[in-house]
Amino acid sequence: MSKAKNNIPRAAIHVGAPAKSFSAAEGYEPERRGWDENTYRQKNQDTNNHYDFSRKHLNFEINGKGEIVPLGSNPVPLHERLQKRLDELGFKPYMDKNNPLGISDNSPNCTVGIIVSGDHDVLTRLAFGDQDVDFTLQKCNAHVELKQGIRDWALDTYRWACDRWGAENIIGFDVHLDETTPHIQIQTIPVAKTRTRGHASVKYVHKDDKSKVISYKEWKKLPEEIRSNFIRTEAERREKESVSYASVWGKDKYAVGNTYKQMHTDYYNKVGHKYGLERGDDIAMLPGEERRERVHKSKAVLEAERQAKDAIARNQMENERLEGQKEKMAGEVQDIKKQKESLEEQNDKLAGEIQNKEYRKEKLEGNISQLENYAAALDIKEEDLIVPTLKTDPLVKDAWDAIKEELGKPIPAFGQKEWREERRKAIKGILTNMQTALMQAKDVQKQDILKLGKALYNKAMQNVRAIIEQNKQLQKENGRLTEENDILRKRIASMDENAITRLREKKDAEIKELQERLGKAESEAVRSGNKAYSEHQRAENAEKKLREMLDIPEIKEIWESIQRNKEDFSKQIDKWIEDGVAAIRDYADGKDNDFQPEAGNAVAWGIIAEALECGLDPTDEKQRRMATAYLLEKVSWTGITDSKANLTALRTRQLCDAMTVSKDLMANLLLAVGGRGGISSGGVGSNGELTNWDGTKKKTGWGIG
Repeated sequence: MSKAKNNIPRAAIHVGAPAKSFSAAEGYEPERRGWDENTYRQKNQDTNNHYDFSRKHLNFEINGKGEIVPLGSNPVPLHERLQKRLDELGFKPYMDKNNPLGISDNSPNCTVGIIVSGDHDVLTRLAFGDQDVDFTLQKCNAHVELKQGIRDWALDTYRWACDRWGAENIIGFDVHLDETTPHIQIQTIPVAKTRTRGHASVKYVHKDDKSKVISYKEWKKLPEEIRSNFIRTEAERREKESVSYASVWGKDKYAVGNTYKQMHTDYYNKVGHKYGLERGDDIAMLPGEERRERVHKSKAVLEAERQAKDAIARNQMENERLEGQKEKMAGEVQDIKKQKESLEEQNDKLAGEIQNKEYRKEKLEGNISQLENYAAALDIKEEDLIVPTLKTDPLVKDAWDAIKEELGKPIPAFGQKEWREERRKAIKGILTNMQTALMQAKDVQKQDILKLGKALYNKAMQNVRAIIEQNKQLQKENGRLTEENDILRKRIASMDENAITRLREKKDAEIKELQERLGKAESEAVRSGNKAYSEHQRAENAEKKLREMLDIPEIKEIWESIQRNKEDFSKQIDKWIEDGVAAIRDYADGKDNDFQPEAGNAVAWGIIAEALECGLDPTDEKQRRMATAYLLEKVSWTGITDSKANLTALRTRQLCDAMTVSKDLMANLLLAVGGRGGISSGGVGSNGELTNWDGTKKKTGWGIG
């Protein structure tokens, strides 16, 4: 799972996105609460999941006392434990005014999920030792017993987590042994000591008599000449524990990145090195392309990579075994040479056996030649493997069925113009939704299938080539032994029949094993090719159905308008970013204390555009701040003093914090991308009118709500 470059076993720590809450169903999953065999079966219908019901009994958790207990032993569900701890801390989420039962989108984050794992071989050895465990879900693993090593690793990780976040703030510590690689799922609450809010109380103490203490109001009433006899003091504000994600993890992405780096280092120093797990790689330090690849890898791809690595390791072990056998055989040949006085009596018999082996060798060479030709024919082109694993044909079929339903509706006697417009809007919506699903499948599944196909194909071909090479070496060895036997036949007086029998049986067993392995490798290669072909056919069927839809002029026109609108929207985003950067630079060059309305509106739209380009949600305050930081990075500060640059950045961040980007605004923008609306540069109002984000007119200020 986490074996990076140079095959070094490493620890792996994944920090999930902070959350405002989670449902009861989400809390049941890590605790396997209420999961029976049928639940496992339903979960595994998703090919990315590999839950093993026969290993469920191995799962455990560590409670608040630091004790190992069976998973799900706590009678209080996880979501209720979260709420109980938040109540103890006096945390009150912001509620949605439009939904008294719902939490507002700008409510602070109050919980973080963390997964701790590492190299598959290291952790499975700690958990199961040398027991036979089937990870393919084909066999039952009810016989497997848990080893003490995995318990020690979990306890050390628990102590590390308690030192870092506090035992009272770890509401869940679950150890899962029923998936591909053992791992720990930790649910935490970010808690930090903060000073109480409000002004510090001010007192005045007499210089000569410390017992005379008066308030500010009392001091104010004193004559001027008496006031000078008192010294102003402030009582320090007390500290209290409070929920604060920024204080624990960092106020921005750079601080969060530094926290992650230090976390990896601390875990290696306190836990990882004890179990042969090196420090994990920081995703933030990787190149952009590799970083995106790691983030979006699915469980299926990771499992395929693991299986490919296991196959390579098994082949290496097999090569070492064959080398050992070769050395052992060489020793046996030496023993036979020492028995030369007994070999001559069996010369004729040995000649017949050698002739029989030559015949079988020629037959095996023919099989190998045939297999080499088959391996060459399996040279699958890379583009043939680039097919989506998702069933794209149902997506297209559903869209086509919906369109046929719209087209089949009868034309009304009255209001035909309005009826046609409504039908056109409905078809636009169907095509837009279909395009979104197809593009998501293309972007994600294209990479997954390519990697999986490559892994399966390379695995099969590696096995084939390794077996061919090993057989060639055995043929050479057999030829050499034949020559030596011809020489010995003339020089040796007698022969040990038992030694010859052992050598013949060993040779026959090796030939049989090679033939069986060649057959398995051939079958595996055929299965890989068949799977790729099947996926390719499914993709072709989906494309055929899509072409049938586009043959209808009305649908083709709508489809093309959607594509044009997407291109126009992309250009509009670039224009908003360009205008926002220019407005920030103009402010830095000018003397205004605040952004003027027009400039503020340009900066605000630049922030929203930057968020859309980076895949961030501008309605979320934290993500909007990240987009603001990215926008400021694009500003050229050449010729600007440090003080003015800092002031400009401060005013830009203040504008960001004052913004309220509504869900309705983002819905209108996405509607514009789909070709069913126009793009406005002033909130949701007209192009020539400055508005707030809720659509109301803006009189003064920055153009924000």
